[in-house]
Amino acid sequence: MPVIRLAMAQMNAVVGGFAQNVETLGRFRTQAATAGADLVLTPELSLMGYPPEDLLLKEGFIEASRVALIEMALLDNVPPVLVGTVVSEGLEDIALAPSSDGRDVARPAFGELGPPHIANALVALSDDGVVAIATKRLLPNYDVFDEQRYFHPGVGPHTIINVRGVAVGLMICEDVWIHNGPAAELAREGATMLVVANASPYARGRREEREAMLRERALETNCPIAYVNLVGGQDELVYDGQSVVVNAQGDVIARAAAFSEELLVCEIDARASTQGVPLASGYAGDDSRLTALHVNRVAEPLSEVEEVYQALVMGTRDYLRKNGFRTAVIALSGGVDSSLVAAIAVDAVGARAVRGFAMPSRYSSEHSVADAQDLASRLDIDITTIPIESAHSALGGALSDVLGGDPHGITDENLQSRIRGVILMAISNDTGAIVLTTGNKSEMATGYSTLYGDSVGGFAVIKDVPKTLVYELCRYRNESAAKVGDPEPIPSAVLTKAPSAELRPDQRDDQSLPPYDVLDPLLELYVEDDATAETMIALGHDPDLVLQITRLVDRSEYKRRQMAPGVRISKKAFGRDRRMPITNAFRQETL
Repeated sequence: MPVIRLAMAQMNAVVGGFAQNVETLGRFRTQAATAGADLVLTPELSLMGYPPEDLLLKEGFIEASRVALIEMALLDNVPPVLVGTVVSEGLEDIALAPSSDGRDVARPAFGELGPPHIANALVALSDDGVVAIATKRLLPNYDVFDEQRYFHPGVGPHTIINVRGVAVGLMICEDVWIHNGPAAELAREGATMLVVANASPYARGRREEREAMLRERALETNCPIAYVNLVGGQDELVYDGQSVVVNAQGDVIARAAAFSEELLVCEIDARASTQGVPLASGYAGDDSRLTALHVNRVAEPLSEVEEVYQALVMGTRDYLRKNGFRTAVIALSGGVDSSLVAAIAVDAVGARAVRGFAMPSRYSSEHSVADAQDLASRLDIDITTIPIESAHSALGGALSDVLGGDPHGITDENLQSRIRGVILMAISNDTGAIVLTTGNKSEMATGYSTLYGDSVGGFAVIKDVPKTLVYELCRYRNESAAKVGDPEPIPSAVLTKAPSAELRPDQRDDQSLPPYDVLDPLLELYVEDDATAETMIALGHDPDLVLQITRLVDRSEYKRRQMAPGVRISKKAFGRDRRMPITNAFRQETL
């Protein structure tokens, strides 16, 4: 059987960063040439980043993508490449080269769905120009995806190119997920190998789901399948890479690393075929097939907790880097949440770029201040202590006439939190540093946070991390440090003391909420699985507790709508996934 040497460019694209993306793609094509690759496969919309959202509605953006594709065609002595981009209806914006044997280029047709006049496409580009274009058939419109707002679906015959006597069928992301869908159609039309360009966001358990699906498609089509995925952070989303190749029996024969840019080079056996548009090119390749290169590398999968931690680090790093922030500031309370955020921030951007602030009040315990200092020492970050007692007393006095006495209860508690928020934002304004908030998913779900207080900031690192997982991640980070002989970054006292906001004497979280090991399973059922209160009670959960928690979640939507974006690590995060109306009279009550 013929053998194709495929180079899969698992790249970190920048949304709207055409110059950066062209440079990255050029670098990968040059590396692929050195590796003797026959073809380079890039992720979905690799030329412009994913998801571009309403940038696609701007005429200048589409024109910029056309210009960037032309720049891609100007590279010499590099392998042909499959570029993820958009094409306009009628294809007037792309110069199409005739094939070397005089046949017309593969021209896709557009369906009628959607108001725009563009399609999500995979363009086969050689030094002869554009030789084929495949358009995405199935447009996802669920979870974080909203593609029917932007794209027309592809219709008509599928696109097949011929590389070294192998008929390679071109696909984009969602098209490969459906049984008896585009993959099966491509096989029936003569494809003997399938390649898939993807922008598949990370969520816990996603790698296993992808590889199980690819095994099903390979067995269904009797074709090897190469699946390349984006890597990197984009607002709330983070892409894990983990590009993979399966043979016709569905066995993994190559896998790229998680959360790292990589050129994965794989030699793939496929059935010979004369079908498809020939991928003619002046590029001769390297017949020596470099033996020093690690071909068909199968990276070891990460554990689930390590995947989550690396997702949080990459999402934080890319949010800061891509938005121009050089430094970050964090309120260090001596608690577990701020300790984890500080560790992630240091791993993301380095200790010199992270600064902590301890802001004790009259209710802060000595051990909490000491724990914050200990954490900063272990992470080697600067920490500044700013007591808030004088501001607390001054503001309390200023409000006493308005309130008919000194602030008390929740008013006084929130006042302390808001003072801290004002301090952090003043430092942010003065230094240009971004404030990283420290609230977790359990708190955001139940509204156990202060608007314009502990919620203030530019990026919510652990926004999608339930409290019980916060502890797991801290233990993982300590264990990973111990394995290489480094000091454990999270002090043991932080992991053993009862969680508390310390906004009143002897306060503990479990005075306002159930214990987190009871709360988090309920929140997972209600928020991520959309279970009804009746279903949760039928599963054995206490009826009064179920109704208390569902009511807390429902009435806190207005708070969540004002929270900073944060890394998505679950299959349903607050924000892009869960779009609930703020004004909403529906409540989960038992029948």
